[in-house]
Amino acid sequence: MPSDLAKKKAAKKKEAAKARQRPKKSEEVNGDGEQPEIQENGADSNGVGSLTKELDEFELRKTEARAVTGVLASHPNSTDVHISSLSLTFHGQELLADTSLELNSGRRYGLIGLNGTGKSMLLSAIGHREIPIPEHIDIYHLTREMAPSDKTALQCVMEVDEQRIMLEKEAERLAHEDSECEKLMELYERLEELDADKAEMRASRILHGLGFSATMQQKKLKDFSGGWRMRVALARALFIKPFMLLLDEPTNHLDLDACVWLEEELKSFKRILVLISHSQDFLNGVCTNIIHLHQRKLKYYTGNYDQYVKTRAELEENQMKRFNWEQDQIAHMKVNKRPNLFNFIYKNILKIKPEECKSPLTQHSLSKSRRWQSDALGC
Repeated sequence: MPSDLAKKKAAKKKEAAKARQRPKKSEEVNGDGEQPEIQENGADSNGVGSLTKELDEFELRKTEARAVTGVLASHPNSTDVHISSLSLTFHGQELLADTSLELNSGRRYGLIGLNGTGKSMLLSAIGHREIPIPEHIDIYHLTREMAPSDKTALQCVMEVDEQRIMLEKEAERLAHEDSECEKLMELYERLEELDADKAEMRASRILHGLGFSATMQQKKLKDFSGGWRMRVALARALFIKPFMLLLDEPTNHLDLDACVWLEEELKSFKRILVLISHSQDFLNGVCTNIIHLHQRKLKYYTGNYDQYVKTRAELEENQMKRFNWEQDQIAHMKVNKRPNLFNFIYKNILKIKPEECKSPLTQHSLSKSRRWQSDALGC
């Protein structure tokens, strides 16, 4: 049997334990019973925040390991971008060497090449402005999905305040320099598109095209999977309509209906579009030009992917014909090498006319010269 003193000590320990548990319970459960959900979301937010930070640090390390050089060859206020003497290395490996980058307004480029040649690295360098691109050309590089948050999909697409402010500043600068500049007119058109009265309707139309129902558009981002949040990021890029849009495999997270809608949407893109895709049908439907990254050079072809294949086949056929012709010429020269050399010696060194070949002295000289020719040719 425990003593009274032991009973009192056990009772005090129980009271102390209960006192330690009371604050924890009060934090976990409030009057409406909603606090546990908030804590869980907070934990998720912290996890997403740390993951986003790690991705940003990884991208920063890639940027530090990359070295890009190039010279702006186009006019600083031009809507076209021409870069000469472009070179790109990553961890010391040369991906581009003394080539040119030509991106013209109104063109939609498909960037193709073998895996590992540096296509995504080139887009990343452009997106980070490591290439000397004028500041008035805004760039949107779609790299990853939107982070989970309490905002709805529609709200995330419509959040373009920073974009609107940047466009207003650029329009003001160009208005002072040249009030009739073509770029200035385009900026005014984009500011009108970003007007609040039209923004919700445009954002809703884009989301619907990418597979979002009216109910899903009002759903919070944290309740979507990564693939659907990637669609939100793509919708935001289409809503903003940057002057230069960079897309790396935009159809990866889309179903067939969304791919068809995106193809039609990008056909109407009137600025500069550069995309990477392994879908030949998508490249055929969207692109007006093809850029082939081959042997550390950028080669340009007019037309879609099928036209590129046809043009390249014709070029290779012409090169093969030229090679065969050169081989025939080399073989012909080898066969006729000795007679041509003999004629050269007769006419230029000995300077003998045909009628002089009948005299005994000439015959003797010719026999000696033939022996000399035979020795020289190793006969």
